[in-house]
Amino acid sequence: MPSSDPVELTKEIKAASDIVAVVGGYLALKPAGPTFKALCPFHQDSRPSLDIDPRRQRYRCWACGKHGDVITFVMEVEKVGFKEARIILANKAGIKLDDKPSPQDQARVRLLGVMKWAQEKYQNCLLNDPIAEPARKYLGSRKLSGKSVRDFGLGFAPLDGDWLVREANRDRVPHDVLVEIGLTALRHEGAGTYDRFRERVMFPIRDVQSRPVGFGGRILPESAYAARSPKYYNSAETPLFSKSELLYGLDLARHAGHAAGYLAVVEGYTDVMMAHQCGVPQVVATMGTALNARHVNQLRRYAPKVVLVYDADAGGMTGVDRALEIFVLHDVELGVAVLPDGLDPCDLLSQEGGVETF
Repeated sequence: MPSSDPVELTKEIKAASDIVAVVGGYLALKPAGPTFKALCPFHQDSRPSLDIDPRRQRYRCWACGKHGDVITFVMEVEKVGFKEARIILANKAGIKLDDKPSPQDQARVRLLGVMKWAQEKYQNCLLNDPIAEPARKYLGSRKLSGKSVRDFGLGFAPLDGDWLVREANRDRVPHDVLVEIGLTALRHEGAGTYDRFRERVMFPIRDVQSRPVGFGGRILPESAYAARSPKYYNSAETPLFSKSELLYGLDLARHAGHAAGYLAVVEGYTDVMMAHQCGVPQVVATMGTALNARHVNQLRRYAPKVVLVYDADAGGMTGVDRALEIFVLHDVELGVAVLPDGLDPCDLLSQEGGVETF
């Protein structure tokens, strides 16, 4: 039975987490006498500089100086705090933590749970419900594979204004939580709630731990509401979701960004998906907002260089000019890739069949 003492419990977690096995889950290791070597994920390593010592259960990079134990490694590579790293390792080792969450943590867990429920409902609708056939045809027209759709957790919100409300009634999901996370809204006359997303392909926005925290909804092109509705409609600002801080696809791109030495930033959800589908996984997107300092701070945690991919029009060039000011202030290496006229990244990649780098 795990110890109730936090210090002793941390010792148990470290004892159950062999550093070679943990690091080997992230990096390719090569035996080197009594130790193991790997390319360091914390800088652009050209030769194996990371030394993993199974006897001392420590690691050290002889090039950049990063060093520590198994918890420190997880903190560094996952970009999380001590508490989160300990949870990750405890889960891997099958150790149950009995830490009592704070009221704020409990409230957040509740919101995350309902958001995950909604994502699964939308995805099941897209994959299995005949009503979602137009959405499946749209995604097929964008040449997105079934695997990509599943990997990114896409779904579909039907036209009915109370589809999600009915699903919540069936599964006894609290309506106040759905309102709080921005998926439903109160009717003006006060008689119940209605769905905020209708006849839209649903793109889950996930945090770096791959937990859904919001959605971007793309109206179907043939929808009767397409002419008078925004093409993309994002979740409202909630305790979980802030579009000025989040980057679409970062949960799937961050490790690839470490390995490649850069992260590329595009402007669309399908652009990110097509890049990953074509073997270029170090790609993320902003969500209808200009790149800002908070985005740059996120990006610099995972890669030393950022490549902006913009359209070759006046709007794209204006975006580059604005971004230059931010990157200068934050001392991050910047590259700019300009697309051919009339093509977005998704179109270009689907035509070319994939590229190795931007």
